[in-house]
Amino acid sequence: MEDRPIKKKKTEVHGGQNVELPPEIIDAILLRLPVKPLCRFKLVSKSWQSLISHPDFVANHSKAAVENKDRRRLFINNLLYSSFLLYSLNLDQFLNENDHHVDGNLVAAPTELDFWAPSVRCSCYGLFLSTEFASDNCYCLINPVTKESKKLPKPPIWRLPLNPCFLCVYALGFDHSTNEYKVINGQEYDDGLVFSVFTLQTGSWRKIDDLFPYKGYGSLDGIIVNGHVHWLARKVADGSLMIISFLLAEEKVREIALPPNASNDCIQLGAFRDWLCVTSTSYIAIFNELWVMKKYGVRESWTKMRVSKPYKDLSHSGFWTETHDLMVFDKKLLVMYNFNDDKFWTLSIGEVQTIRSIGSYVETLATLTHGSRTTSSKEDDSDIIEY
Repeated sequence: MEDRPIKKKKTEVHGGQNVELPPEIIDAILLRLPVKPLCRFKLVSKSWQSLISHPDFVANHSKAAVENKDRRRLFINNLLYSSFLLYSLNLDQFLNENDHHVDGNLVAAPTELDFWAPSVRCSCYGLFLSTEFASDNCYCLINPVTKESKKLPKPPIWRLPLNPCFLCVYALGFDHSTNEYKVINGQEYDDGLVFSVFTLQTGSWRKIDDLFPYKGYGSLDGIIVNGHVHWLARKVADGSLMIISFLLAEEKVREIALPPNASNDCIQLGAFRDWLCVTSTSYIAIFNELWVMKKYGVRESWTKMRVSKPYKDLSHSGFWTETHDLMVFDKKLLVMYNFNDDKFWTLSIGEVQTIRSIGSYVETLATLTHGSRTTSSKEDDSDIIEY
């Protein structure tokens, strides 16, 4: 961490003796604290305000929160009686308190997040991306802890004519090379996708010069794995189906092959823990398997996994323990599933009826003003075709 204007803090101990705490000790203590008390501690002194607001401290606090699973939360965007409700739950705490009752159905009482959010789609390093395409095709960033929100300007229409259906793929990611959040928008034209990027650092959309010869397929939500954003897409040239990966740092697109024996008719892309995942989906047919890519970018690492509970639609919630994964069956049933012995039990959360979106998030000090940054580490790619 680079030098910051922080003074040693004198602390009075028993006997009236003052002890000076070095900055690294103060750092270590404050990094363990939740966001809300840290926001209050900014008022202690100018030096503490400078320390807690410093990009390096914000980065290290977010990194510690990601690594410490006790500080993660589950969010659920629920469709209830034609209205979207957003819930938060400390599922780790709930499971620890009820670990002797996991042989049946458990009911958890979540906290309803009391701020405006039309439709939260995903989270990244503690920020939510919300969409409101039904009204004015807008994006909104939200910090659920500080309740700070920012409505982004509409992405410009870069070319004419638009594809008649005019679908936009989108995602919220984090660029490790510049330590900043990026909102990705991909506009679909007859000859391919035109991507643009919004950053809090600039406060505006920037067009990526290249035209990428793909058309989105299935879900418009980007899937974050290995620090990159992924969608299912078809090549404009021959209609072949594949996964495309948008590299946040290089702002290029690469192709990733689908599982060799996966059906190309009714599939959807997701994340299973830290792996890419492909599941089947249908309103009628029943399935009992899924594919996961155990080694990122390596086609031969696609592995088929069996599911003893049949499904029509299956996705991973983004939450897992050492033994169980919280899976979403048919967009309404939450199941803690053990893929080692195929045993499972159901979890009910409040009045959740239809799950619009679900994921895990951590608290962050990141602000939504110009200049917001944090940090992380890169991971290597392998055997991926670059366009």
